[in-house]
Order: sequence, then C-alpha cells, then structure tokens
Amino acid sequence: MRDQFAFRRPVLGAVILAMCLGLVGCAPPIVLATAPATADVAAPATADTNPAPQPPTIELRYFSFSPTVSVVGWTADDAGYGLRTVVRRDGSLVRDHRLYVSTYCVPWVRSLRLAVAPPKQLEMLGISRDTYACYFGSCSPFETLAVRIPDDLLRANRDSVSVKFYGRDNRELIITVRRDLIDAYLARVDSVSATLRKLN
Repeated sequence: MRDQFAFRRPVLGAVILAMCLGLVGCAPPIVLATAPATADVAAPATADTNPAPQPPTIELRYFSFSPTVSVVGWTADDAGYGLRTVVRRDGSLVRDHRLYVSTYCVPWVRSLRLAVAPPKQLEMLGISRDTYACYFGSCSPFETLAVRIPDDLLRANRDSVSVKFYGRDNRELIITVRRDLIDAYLARVDSVSATLRKLN
C-alpha cells in the first residue's frame, strides 16, 4: 500500500504542474514597446539659456504573463504625485484612473478624507503600497493616497486638472495635474489598450 502512494504522489505532482503550465500557456506573453513612438523634430536654435522642460515620465509596469499592465505617469520635476491606471488583457481599464499623492510628500496626507474636482466629488481609494515602485526603472512613491479620476474628466477637460483635498483640522491640499502630463499619459494608455486588443 505504501509503495502505491509513493508512486502516485510524484505522478499527481506532475499532473498538477502540467495543468498549471497549461493555464499559463493559454495566455500569450505581453510584449509592448518600452517607449512611445515620437517624431524627432529638431529644436530651433535660440539664445535662451534656460533648459527646456523635461517631458513627463510615463512607465509601463508588467510581467510577460501578467493579466494586466499598469501605466504610471508623473512630471519630471515631481514624482510625489501622478496618474496611474491598470489595463486588462482585453484593453479595458480597471476602474478608470487614479491620481496618487505620496504619503511622504506631506506629513498629514493620511488625514485627507475628501477630494473634489469641481463640480465633481471624487472617490477616495485610500492608502496603498507599491512593492515594485523602483523595480521597472524610475522610482514612483512607495506609499500613496489615491483618488479615482473618471476617464471622461481627463479627456473632456483641455486644461490642467486641479483636485482639492480636504482633511482634518481644516487642512487642504490642491494638486494640479498639468496638461502635458495628462496628454502623454492618455496617449500611452490608449496605445497599450489598442495593442492589447490586437493581441486577443
């Protein structure tokens, strides 16, 4: 009897392993371009000695067989806040976008309880930690407070988007997401969504 179980255990393990590999094998690996396609345009020569502003940082975060791809964007001069979304393999977004603020940026960020982008009140998403904050190249904040930003709010407004946070003791924080970041971020989100739809 013992010999039968000794034989079945490795066979059962091999069957389970084969089933797991079969499930992973059903989903093709995700292969996305590491940088958005941009046209090279020579900048006109000027006598201005001020350096040109750096473009926003837009980063893709995923593994080959991930069920989703994260798109994270922030301005070159301030990684303390930014935009983030998660795109499924079918190209759809998981619950719109997030505006995140580093909890290390301002000591009392954790006390914020309400967010408004007039005239809309935004859904607070709480505190989260990103164990892969520096894994894919540039570093975004390890711990953030986030609010949900509807897709139509980012797309309909052709200006910067300001979000006002309210916290305890009448504390307020205004985060203004500049249009250059929004445009670069949305272009990357749309590119990833279109590519994932083609892969399915």
